[in-house]
Amino acid sequence: MRQWTVLIASSLILFSGCNSAKKPNETNLRKAIDQYLPTQNWACVPVDGQFPFDVPAANWNDKSGEAAKLAALERAGLVQFSNTTAVVQSMANALSLGPHKAELVKRYTVSSKGQKYFGKVRGTLGQADGFCYGHETVDTIVNRTESETQGDYSETTVTYTYKIPDLAAWAKLPDVQQAFPLIGTTLEMAGKNRTIALHLTNKGWTVNGS
Repeated sequence: MRQWTVLIASSLILFSGCNSAKKPNETNLRKAIDQYLPTQNWACVPVDGQFPFDVPAANWNDKSGEAAKLAALERAGLVQFSNTTAVVQSMANALSLGPHKAELVKRYTVSSKGQKYFGKVRGTLGQADGFCYGHETVDTIVNRTESETQGDYSETTVTYTYKIPDLAAWAKLPDVQQAFPLIGTTLEMAGKNRTIALHLTNKGWTVNGS
């Protein structure tokens, strides 16, 4: 009799544990969103090209575009450059029928400090080289809609705020934020309401599309 009691109790605990992951409570919803946010690279900035990155002398003083972005990253210590010569891929060279001449360039490479933040991030045309200045995590779950169930499919919309607890110091630099305006926007939106849809799976809640 005692053995049956132990088996029943164990089964109830196991069943309760399996079901607990499917409850639309704050713990489960927070966990699902926290698993999703790092995959979006929202606290990252892409560079339109791959390292080593060559900037021709004619563009060194540009106040916008990739030259300005790389110059800001260099002042922040994330990249370094050396002067060299190279054939630059450009529209003029592409249209030229003659031999392409090498020209003076700044060749940027990722510094030892930059390696800590460097990786593949989302760019305008897919994966790109870039730098992440932190990771978004859920700060508070503000509210959620009542779960809507159709057959085996359940969904809820969650309103939450986020924070970036590991914000890198270089992302606060004015010239970096000027070169990458999205950084300022991301930091400004921290603490403000954002909505996201989640649905229930056999393993628990997950963000739609993830």
